[in-house]
Amino acid sequence: MTALQQSAGNAAVARALQRQTQNVGHGQSASARPAFGASLQRSPDREQHSPEYTHVAVDKQGAGLDQLRLSLNTNGLKTAASLDMKLSEGSEKMGHHQHVFMWDATVKGIKGVSGIVRGVGSESAVNVKIRMLDLSEPGLFSQGTLKGDQPTGLGGRSTNGAWAHEGDIPRKYLFIEGLDQPDQPGFKDWLAGKGWPDGHAELFKRA
Repeated sequence: MTALQQSAGNAAVARALQRQTQNVGHGQSASARPAFGASLQRSPDREQHSPEYTHVAVDKQGAGLDQLRLSLNTNGLKTAASLDMKLSEGSEKMGHHQHVFMWDATVKGIKGVSGIVRGVGSESAVNVKIRMLDLSEPGLFSQGTLKGDQPTGLGGRSTNGAWAHEGDIPRKYLFIEGLDQPDQPGFKDWLAGKGWPDGHAELFKRA
C-alpha cells in the first residue's frame, strides 16, 4: 500500500489545514479523472503545457467542499511537517510527513485517483490539478524532483502512477476544480507550469 492510499489524499493534513483555516477566518487535501488535462495533452500546442499531476483533497471533517476549496486557495498544498503535525512512527521514518503526494496522468495514475474518489465519495473529494515547471520525474541523467510512491517507500520511478514531492506546493501552481476556471486571466501560464498571476487567489477571498 502506498502513502497515497494510506492517507487517502493526505486526509490528516486536510484536517489540520481546516483547523488552521478556521483560526484565520477562511485547510488542505489526492489525481482523478484527467478533467481537461487529457484533452490538452492531445492538442496541437501541447509542447507549451507542463505535465499534469493530481492531488485529491478529502473532506474528512464534513466541513463541506466549499470550505475545503477555500482552504486550498488560502494555503496551497502543505506537508504534515509544515503544519507541525505528527504522523505515525512508520510514516515519519519513510519521510511521508515531508512530502505532498499526487498521481500522474497515466492509466495507473488515473485509476489510483478514481479509486480514492470512489472510496470516499465524490461529495467528499476535490481534485486539485498541479502544473509546475520544477516538477520532474527521475530519468537517465537526472534524479528529478519527484519520488515514486512505492509500497516499500519513496524513491525512484513510480510503478503505480503515485508520486511524492518534498516540500509544500504553492497555490499559484494549482487548479482547484470547482473554483478555478479556464477562462480566468493567466490560465495559459498555469498550463505551461508558470503558475497563476500574483493576486489570483484574492479573487476567491473577495468572493
